[in-house]
Formats: sequence, C-alpha cells, structure tokens
Amino acid sequence: MVNTKIIADLPMELGIKRTYKGYFFLIAALELAITDQKNLLYMSKSIFPVIASRYDTTYSCIERNIRTAINAYWNSPDHREKLLAMSPYPLQKAPSVTAFIDILYWHLKNQEGGSLY
Repeated sequence: MVNTKIIADLPMELGIKRTYKGYFFLIAALELAITDQKNLLYMSKSIFPVIASRYDTTYSCIERNIRTAINAYWNSPDHREKLLAMSPYPLQKAPSVTAFIDILYWHLKNQEGGSLY
C-alpha cells in the first residue's frame, strides 16, 4: 500500500498549500504514478483523465490547476530552491506539469530507498 502521508506532505514541504485545487490533483497524480510507474509515460492518457473523472471535472482543469500551483510555488524564491535541489536536471523556468510530477515522483522514490510501499 502506498504511504499517502509521505505523498501528501511533499507538496506542503515545497510550499504548495491546500488552498490550491492543484494540491489535491497533484496528490492524486503522484498516487497514480506510484501505483504504476508506466503512468508517467502517458500522463495525458493515464493520469489526468482518471483524476478528472474522480473529481468530476475536465482534463484541462486538472492540468491548469496543477500548473497554477506550480507557478505560485515557482514565484517564491525560498521554495524554489527546494525543487532545484530535488531536480535531476537544471531548471531555468517553472517546470511543466508533467515534468513537475516526474521530479516529485523520483524524489519520493529515492527518498524511500526505492520503495514507497
């Protein structure tokens, strides 16, 4: 079973507050990615539609709300440093939604010694 507390705490540690709908969509995306790593390859087909169905909204709404949370986070220099330290590659601008989910996924995976279960 996935340790949902670890997943739910990560965005908060990065400064993404629960006041953003994107926070909850991000948690759901990370849970789906952890459930099956292959979901990372096809987020637009395997992750976003599932979340949209779960929350009775649209794919574009899911992506937009996560992007809003990322941009609010990125515009806070104190918080940005944490993501730069996590990222396996340099970031010159705010990452895309899929890149952000990928970075957080691999951070969680490495943090737990490769096992999130």
